[in-house]
Amino acid sequence: MKVYLALATLFWTRRTAFQSFFTIRPASWRVSAPGQSRFARPRLQRVRCLSSNMHRRPRTAPAFSPHSGNVQASSTCIVRKNGLSAWPVFGEDGQHDVPAAAPADMGPFLAVSAGLSGFVAEHTCAVLSDGQLVCFGSSESGECDVPADLGPVCAVSAGRAHTCAVRMDGYLVCFGSNKLGDSTYGQCDVPADLGQVLAVSAGRAHTCAVRADGQLVCFGDNESGQCDVPADLGPALQVSSRKAHTCAVNAHGQLVCFGNNRYRQCDVPADLGPVWAVSAGAYHTCAVRADGQLVCFGDNKYGQCHVPADLGPVLAVSAGRYHTCALRADGQLVCFGDNRYGQCHVPADLGPALAVSVGDSHSCAVCADGRLVCFGHVPKGFEG
Repeated sequence: MKVYLALATLFWTRRTAFQSFFTIRPASWRVSAPGQSRFARPRLQRVRCLSSNMHRRPRTAPAFSPHSGNVQASSTCIVRKNGLSAWPVFGEDGQHDVPAAAPADMGPFLAVSAGLSGFVAEHTCAVLSDGQLVCFGSSESGECDVPADLGPVCAVSAGRAHTCAVRMDGYLVCFGSNKLGDSTYGQCDVPADLGQVLAVSAGRAHTCAVRADGQLVCFGDNESGQCDVPADLGPALQVSSRKAHTCAVNAHGQLVCFGNNRYRQCDVPADLGPVWAVSAGAYHTCAVRADGQLVCFGDNKYGQCHVPADLGPVLAVSAGRYHTCALRADGQLVCFGDNRYGQCHVPADLGPALAVSVGDSHSCAVCADGRLVCFGHVPKGFEG
């Protein structure tokens, strides 16, 4: 419980850096006292990564820091000390992990964010411990074409076919699909007057960002009202968006959700109380209450909202399409819901995890030793 309280305090007080659900390495921060933490700024270097539809053409890009927004992961990637390589490999029971023949110097991971899986595009973006942002996988819409002049970033969120990153100076940059025309979305059209932002979350075809003054701004597809920020929301601390709904936690710890509510994924329980974290899934929503209790609501067809009775306090949660994974205070990863692809089959030897990120049909965790372990089904196109 002491570990939970210490980390919960860290995440809450450092909400600027730890927005939404993320993957982090403990070596990149430390707690000096309640309400105090510090990030180590990395030095920059060039790295290489692979795009599945670009004939293995190397990409390079600079960047930095923890992930912000939805963290659905849809591929396995191994970080080397001198770069990044896409290396998804099937193991037993559909598990994905570092190949046995992998060099010992692979890793560690700092953060990873995968775009929403679909028939059109799958891509993944990762932030390295040395400060680089790299994207790999499908780049049909340019979602992996990291701008050469992007510079260091402090947050990244991958949508379905677009990617958004917050630079170290606080300004938001989005690239990839913008689908302007008959179906005008504009999810990459960052408002000129947006200013500096604290957090970003990229959904299927919309983007939401928390400005430095706490104002939540959403733009892009608004067919279901997922960009209609309530006028009485007040300053926001966190935002999470996915398919067609958006959820935000305001300065009072109140959870507010808006957009598509077909499965009641926006019907926040009246007795929920203050929360400090939220993850919007495709059709359900999960929130971590101030006491660490996990509460999920919305579509429950596969039991993705059936929180285990013995789960206990959690530090992080990631809601996917039909399954949910939560990180307990003791570091144990627990997943529940749809397991058709083994996405809820947590490896017995996973060990303590620091963060969790789930996609539509598989799950990923960053381990205490810096490994990234993914299990379930990885979409085709990441092979090789």
